[in-house]
Amino acid sequence: MKNKVLIVGSGGREHALGWSISQDKDVDEVIYAKGNAGTSLDDKCRNIDIDGTKKENFSELSDFVKNEKIDMVVVGPEQPLAHGIVDYFHNRYYDNVFGPKKDASIIETSKAYSFSLMRELEIHQADSTVCPNKIVAIETIKQLNKKNGIVIKADGLTGGKGVYVCDNKDEALLRLEEHAEKYSGSIIIAERLYGEEFSVFGISDGKRVIPLKISVQDHKRLLDNDKGPNTGGMGAYCPAPVANVKVVNSVAEDMMAPIVRKMEYDKEYRGFLYAAVIMTKNFWIIKKPKILEYNCRFGDPEAQPVVMMLNSIYRPIKSALEGKTENIKFDLKKGAACCVVMASNGYPFEYEKGYPIGGLEEVAKMKDVKVFHAGTILNEKGQVITAGGRVLGVTSYSENGIKDAVGKAYDAVHVIDNATSKINGKKVFVYRNDIARKAIERLK
Repeated sequence: MKNKVLIVGSGGREHALGWSISQDKDVDEVIYAKGNAGTSLDDKCRNIDIDGTKKENFSELSDFVKNEKIDMVVVGPEQPLAHGIVDYFHNRYYDNVFGPKKDASIIETSKAYSFSLMRELEIHQADSTVCPNKIVAIETIKQLNKKNGIVIKADGLTGGKGVYVCDNKDEALLRLEEHAEKYSGSIIIAERLYGEEFSVFGISDGKRVIPLKISVQDHKRLLDNDKGPNTGGMGAYCPAPVANVKVVNSVAEDMMAPIVRKMEYDKEYRGFLYAAVIMTKNFWIIKKPKILEYNCRFGDPEAQPVVMMLNSIYRPIKSALEGKTENIKFDLKKGAACCVVMASNGYPFEYEKGYPIGGLEEVAKMKDVKVFHAGTILNEKGQVITAGGRVLGVTSYSENGIKDAVGKAYDAVHVIDNATSKINGKKVFVYRNDIARKAIERLK
């Protein structure tokens, strides 16, 4: 029997999830609400003109799902989950929507909640204080005796940008003023942790977590060598050597599953669960990594290399929706995958857009390379043009390992960059040149 799947969202993560699902022979069509230029060009895929991430469109989206006889809905971004899209569909007697309900999404929508839950469960995290307002935050910073720096975090959703990593108290006090102008609500003041970060992903059925047995490493800073401002992510790769399968299983069993079990009775958690983890420099003393945060969805751009390592993510999601978590199996390939994000000039601040993108047809012919679109649209001439901060996630896979995967990704990046610059008579993209460098250095 053939199936129709609806993807809610328009970013690189949603393109990656939909593309992976479309690879399954039992899937007849993947529909995006509302997708981007790249999602509309893939085989078996189409876009609809409904922005499913907006709460005011839930009714129209629900009608579409009913009329089109959609078999499965997969929610990509955190915003619609926080707005209760899963609850809305359940209230209209449609259960095949994948993601946590609004109350369970609090694991990401409130860092204060997740901090308190981790402290109660004695899960290793940074020493932190939840401050109700700026005045208390100022006093907390002044009283801290942290020589290694201070981290300021917004309590709610910030699109991956509500974190300030400060070297000292003076910088923290300065950044706090900037933070208070942008974000409201509680403020988390935390110690700065040093080490290597990685991510662990899994599917939860409300009682346990079935992990993807591979770690992923994101690159949050805009510039090479982890310099510049924080972004939504400038690239990712997997597997990350810093965390092998044993470590991944430990994180899932000791740091993710207890959270799910604790939430089971009042905020049952079902859907993707994502743990951002740091392997601190004193790891061999405490024998445990530390949690930085939990997210209620798949990562972006982590999803891009992950789907290149999978034959399809459709069946794990289908098993979870059917309540057959014992059947969940992530069919991983050997080798490695790498994603390089090409962003618009000016990102993550005010950026340029509206430029035609070149080189996409040439890159489409490259073996084991897939360009996942994020900030793109089609103009009236049918050209793919830039329309966002993060524009493309150029992603590659190699059975020969990370060095070869990185080489393929950057070969494709250079084709797109050069062709786009030629068309527009200027540099359009900014991107990092050191994605997965830590992994490659470990091979030397």
